[in-house]
Amino acid sequence: MDKIQNSQLGTPQLCNRCQEFYGSPQNHGLCSKCYQDLLKEKIAKSAATMCFNKTTASSSSSSSVSKNLSTDPLVDAMNSLKVSAENNPPIVKNRCESCNKKVGLTGFGCKCGGSFCGMHRYPEEHECKLDYRTGARLVLMKENPVCKGDKLLDRA
Repeated sequence: MDKIQNSQLGTPQLCNRCQEFYGSPQNHGLCSKCYQDLLKEKIAKSAATMCFNKTTASSSSSSSVSKNLSTDPLVDAMNSLKVSAENNPPIVKNRCESCNKKVGLTGFGCKCGGSFCGMHRYPEEHECKLDYRTGARLVLMKENPVCKGDKLLDRA
């Protein structure tokens, strides 16, 4: 009862776990270090239960198990990171798009997405389809707005 009144009044309370640093109500009365440890423990427990349930559950009941476990937002975030990393492997471009010459580490990248050798690095050399002029004009229009003064000096 006394702790609740002190936290409502704004007096700082020591961490509920380590009793070394001050805890905050947003972190459930824990200091930042203990709160991070708590989150890591939750993630580890949920990952362990997911692995255990996947190996023991049959294919028909696995969908219901995964629905029950995905209520935790931390688990959802971890799963989405794993899925996005698996779906998009990095693409290595080590040949010139124009002459098919090996460029290795010295390849020049273009805004159109291609990798080119030293001879074809300029847009006019590799017949780039990207319209640089329109993009540059839009940037200039945003950065340099037209400032006009009032033509009638009598207005005030």
